[in-house]
Formats: sequence, structure tokens, C-alpha cells
Amino acid sequence: MSQVFNTIIERDTYGSILYAVLGGLLLLSVYHLVLFFQNRDKSYLLYSFYTFFSFLAYMPAAESGFLSDLSKYFNLDFRSKQFFTIIFNCLYFLFFVQFLSVKKRSKEWHNIIVYPVFILITIATVTFLILKSGISDFYFDSFKRIFPYLIAVHTVISFYILTKVKNKLKYYIIFGGIILFICSLIGERSIRGLPFLNLTVRMGDFIYFSGLMVENIAFSLALGHRQRITYHEKVAFNKTLIEEMKKNEELKDKINLQHQKRLLVENERIKYQQEISVLKLSILQNQMNPHFIFNALNSIKYYILEHDTENAVNYLTKFSQIIRTILVSSTVKEFTLDQELHTIKVYVDIENLRFTKKIDFNIVIDEQINSEKIKLPPMVLQTFIENAILHGVATLEDKKINIDVLRKNQHLEIQISDNGVGRKEAAKNRNRRNNSSKSLGTKIADEMLKNYFGSESYKIKYYDLHKNDQPTGTMVVLEIPIP
Repeated sequence: MSQVFNTIIERDTYGSILYAVLGGLLLLSVYHLVLFFQNRDKSYLLYSFYTFFSFLAYMPAAESGFLSDLSKYFNLDFRSKQFFTIIFNCLYFLFFVQFLSVKKRSKEWHNIIVYPVFILITIATVTFLILKSGISDFYFDSFKRIFPYLIAVHTVISFYILTKVKNKLKYYIIFGGIILFICSLIGERSIRGLPFLNLTVRMGDFIYFSGLMVENIAFSLALGHRQRITYHEKVAFNKTLIEEMKKNEELKDKINLQHQKRLLVENERIKYQQEISVLKLSILQNQMNPHFIFNALNSIKYYILEHDTENAVNYLTKFSQIIRTILVSSTVKEFTLDQELHTIKVYVDIENLRFTKKIDFNIVIDEQINSEKIKLPPMVLQTFIENAILHGVATLEDKKINIDVLRKNQHLEIQISDNGVGRKEAAKNRNRRNNSSKSLGTKIADEMLKNYFGSESYKIKYYDLHKNDQPTGTMVVLEIPIP
């Protein structure tokens, strides 16, 4: 029976099996290379290299046809087969280290597996080049004889390390790797020629092909398992996100209810307190319009989808600071100038998420001024910055907004200037859009300043900036008393 099987392999089907396997290897190489460009996962790239070098190793075994002619053209022979066999065996270790993310779990384990592989690849390449140059075949032959033993020892060490890696996908890799490694060893001349085996070259190749098929099935199952894990993680994340959003909605409703109750109590105490509370509520409701929140969240979502974790976390933190500042401002009657300017800086950073070319935003404070001692109503400057962005610089390529804080005699002067389209053009744009948000926002800010400082203690002035009779922006000047 064994003799009949050997005859079938040796005489009848070897060529067909070889071409089928080589075609499959080439397709696998191209397929995983495409997956790499789609997903940017290096494990696909390494597996593509692994299958490609396997293809190169067994291409010289083709006795006729296109691959045979191609092998002769590139001078691929039995020596080339030996060299490429060493390379693809080494690439397999690099592949599963990347696939299982060993470096994230232990850098030391990663180095123990990877560094010897690079050394083996280097020695194989150098000795093969010496062989091909015609200097000597002694070095390559010597290395080729000891390579099976070196790679066997390294396999035992690497798979021992894998047993300590907490990743269920490792069992696919270990199983497929062991099967392929055993089949690869049997295919070696020094192994298959042993008396108790005594296999021909074609039988050795057939055994290797069988191991390669098992190994690829194992990897396909591993890939499918990883995709299933990723899917379940996404489902769990979305479920958690929905639950958190529901909790946030409930918390928002609770906060709104408590806020309304507090305002009612204040309204019953004194008319002045009622005016302050109404102004606070109005300014809060107009601080962050829905377009800003929608654009900011969309920009943050873009960074999350692009796996740009650093930017996503950075801007999400800034966005939460703005929201927290709004909630805090509803419970206090004043901010320091330092708090106000910091809040404006975070606000501009968030607005910048939606612009390809960001706003050049600068704050300059006179050295004589202690910004932690100056007090003013909370979030009162935000309206002017929002107007400068929406109605001034939003449509420009080169966007600039400056805040200059100066001391002028016994009052503080806050200058907010932009290089926008000017008030005249902005008014036309608002009329076209039927938008009166600017006048409402500045009216609320004016009322807050009046209630805080008194009607005679502050001033708001507007200036149109020009150059060569052309509008070059707007400046808003706020004068408030210095304590």
C-alpha cells in the first residue's frame, strides 16, 4: 500500500500538486499583501513575505512549464531552495511575534525570539552570497547542516515563551507551526535520508506541502478568530457607549431639574438675583451652539476612527473642560481673568478641529497686570471670540485672532482683534442667512457686565480695521475697572 502511494506521488500527481501549491502560495502572498495595505497590520506583510519566500524555495522544483523556465532565467537551483527555505522558516517567527503582539506583553520575550532570527537571516544571506560569488561553498554548507538544529532549539524556546503569552490565538500558531516545522524537517535531505524514513525528494516535498496546507488552515482560523474577537469588542464598546450616553442624559436632566429649582428659589428672594440668574442661564444656553458641539464631536470621532488615540484623547479632554466650565459657571458669579483666558484658549482649540488651516490665536498680557487678581463675569468673553470666528475669520485661509490685555490708568482694556471680513460684510452674511446670533450674544454679554460692574463702570467699543481703504478685520475693546 505504501509503495502504491509513493508511486502515485512520484509519477502521477507530483507535478500537479507542486503547481497547485506554488499557485496557492503566490495567491496567498498577494492576498495578504493587499490586506496589509488595507489594514496597515504588519502581521499581514510578514505573512506575505513568508508565503512568497516559500514560493521561491519550491519554484526550482518545477521540472517543466513557465515556472521551470522562470527558475532557469533567474538561476534558481537547489542551493537557492536551501537558502529560501532558511529565510521563510525565520520569517515565520517574525510573523507570529507580530501577530500575537508579543512585544506589548513583554519586550524581553520579544527580543529573545526576534534577535536570534535576525542573526540567522544575516548569516544565511552572507554565506549564500559568498557561495554565489564563487569564493567558497564551505560556509553555506556548514551553516546549512547546523541550521535544522539551531532552528529546532529556537522553536522550542519560542513556543515555550508562547505558552506564557495570554492570547488564545497562540494555540493556532503553535499547532500550525509544529506541524509545518516537523514537515519541513522531514523534507530536509539530512532528515529524510535517515534509514527509518528513507524518503525520496518528491515524498519529502509532498510531506512539506501537506504541512504547509495545515499551517495555512490554522492561520486562517486564527485570523477568523481574531476578527470575531474584534467584532465582539466593538459590540461591547458600542453597548457601553450607549449605556454611558443614557446615563449622561439622565444626569443632564437631573442637573437641569436641580438648576431650575435653584433658579426658582433665587427668583423668589429678590428681583436683582432673578435678573442675574436669568442672564446666567441665557449666556449658558448661547455659549456652545449645537453646530460647535456637533463639529467638535465629529472631529474627535474622526481621530478615534483613524486610531489617532493621542489627538482624540487630547481634544476630548479639552472638550470636557469646556463642558465642565459651563457647568461651573452656572454656580459662581465670577471668574478670574486667568480662568477666563484659559477657557477661551481651550474653546479655540476645540473650534480648530473643524478647520484645515487652524486659527493663529495669541494672548498677550501686560506685565503690570496680575491676571489672577482681576475678576469678571464667567464666560463673558466667549461670545466675542465666537463672533470673531463665525462672522470674521471662518471663511479665510489665514485666520488670526489676538487678545491683548493692557492697563490704561485705572481701568483694564481687553482688545479682541481679528483679520476677518469686517463688520459690514459680516452683517450682509448674517442677513443672507437670517442669523441674529451675534446681536443676541453681545447683548447678553453687555447685560452681564452691567449687572457685575454697574452701568457706568465698563465700556464696549467696536472698531473697523482698514488698510488702503480695504477692511482688514474688527477690534472689540472692553474697558473694565481694576480692583
